[in-house]
Amino acid sequence: MARNKEFRKATYLELPRCYDASEAHAGRWAGYFGNSQPLTLELGCGKADFSVEMARQYPERNFLGIDLKPARLFYPGRRIEAEGIPNLALLAAHLLELPRHVAPAEASEIWITFPDPFPKKRQAKHRMINPPFLRIYREALQPGGTLHFKTDNRELFLYALEVFVQQDRVDFTYLTFDLHADPGAPADARILTAYERLFMAEGKQINYVSFRFR
Repeated sequence: MARNKEFRKATYLELPRCYDASEAHAGRWAGYFGNSQPLTLELGCGKADFSVEMARQYPERNFLGIDLKPARLFYPGRRIEAEGIPNLALLAAHLLELPRHVAPAEASEIWITFPDPFPKKRQAKHRMINPPFLRIYREALQPGGTLHFKTDNRELFLYALEVFVQQDRVDFTYLTFDLHADPGAPADARILTAYERLFMAEGKQINYVSFRFR
């Protein structure tokens, strides 16, 4: 298993549209994609099931999946190569370094799907929806850009809502505590991730919220 992981880490950058944090990428994504289509970010994307499906459904948009671990991104990287998905790229980088890799107002929307809840109090600073992260996301988004968040973890979701409502200049666009039972929920939010399928099989409800930064 360890040998396979090392192989994936070592060969990740050999795959098309797969990048790491060794150089800054801010302001360069239109050049990488060869067009100026709107850019959507999926942060902490894991195996990027969500980004892959979004890229398939919306060929007129560009997508960037970001995760810390290149060994994890190896799998969607192979899918990009095998399926010839031209509007999806992957980046192995820490989210606190996002300003090095996404220029101010370069993204049109951000998705955070099923992040690690870091349930212990001493771990709270690592949660992807904390104010320091939100300041970074706001800078990366265009004015009026949307942040989407979904999780199976109700405690994390309630914590996130408390954080979100304390932010200045935000407009909430949708909120549901049972995404897949809500007929009015946005279609994009219904796209399933691998984790989401597992959680739903266990009978868990999926929580979803979106808001715009002004």
